[in-house]
Amino acid sequence: PNVFNPSLIKSLSTALKEVEDADHPKALIIRGIGKFFSNGLDLQFMTSSEPSATNEMIESVWKLLARLLVLDCRTVAAINGHAFGAGLFLALACDFRIMRTQRGYLNFPELNLGMRLGKGFAELSKSKITSSHVLREGVLTGKRYDSTAALQSGLVDEECSIETLPEHAEALAMEGLPEELGAKFFDATSFQQMKMELYTDAYRTLISAQVESLPESRL
Repeated sequence: PNVFNPSLIKSLSTALKEVEDADHPKALIIRGIGKFFSNGLDLQFMTSSEPSATNEMIESVWKLLARLLVLDCRTVAAINGHAFGAGLFLALACDFRIMRTQRGYLNFPELNLGMRLGKGFAELSKSKITSSHVLREGVLTGKRYDSTAALQSGLVDEECSIETLPEHAEALAMEGLPEELGAKFFDATSFQQMKMELYTDAYRTLISAQVESLPESRL
């Protein structure tokens, strides 16, 4: 169900590199397959691997999210189903989020799993979820948000039927092209740097933090 393990991370990294290298104008839409956008970290891999391998995998997820967070074009998460844990963080790393109605939840599963968030995921959440109430509710109660609740809480920007999700996601992505924005002097490097300035704490943490860092530690 679209879980993060070394194989998926490698595939996503390769795909992201293609977008990074592509000429402008461009935009990126991320969508899952089936009933999952992503079910988060691969718990089977984590429980069957040495702690060092698990930590290395999580840190590779953080670095991937850092690249997505500051990509030099508009990014849209088309949430076609459940987005749990790292799946939710993947969506949060995008500029905009649109979620299908009727099926699928957004969820921080760490409470239920008896896990920490980890510094990278925590800072990304704080940078993208501006409501302290929603952040507290999502992380400390493990609430599951359907599309309506996610929209009301600000976790997503739009909701639509699964049938119209591709169309709505493409429209949202196209709206971010420089020509559509009337950005006559658009500069991709400056656009990327603006994202770094907006999300400095999250970006710095994602690219440099270690899983074993103490929860109270600062970079």
